[in-house]
Amino acid sequence: MSEKSRPRHSFSKKLEDGEFLNVAVWPGRSNPEDEVVSVQLRKFDGTWKTVARLALYRTKDGAYSELPERARGSEQQEGS
Repeated sequence: MSEKSRPRHSFSKKLEDGEFLNVAVWPGRSNPEDEVVSVQLRKFDGTWKTVARLALYRTKDGAYSELPERARGSEQQEGS
């Protein structure tokens, strides 16, 4: 079983309406020197729901591109 991956950096802020804004920086999968920057807005209504998400890919030379939205079936288990 593989070790669970962890972000290089992670930040979270609770907003006034109870939602959470999360930003995480992950190593790139194909090139660990690249980075994936993930921004999520989440809320808890008995279970965690993702309200909005944006993911950017940054190469080591500083080029950015937006990643496509993940398919719902491939999401990590909510609340993890």
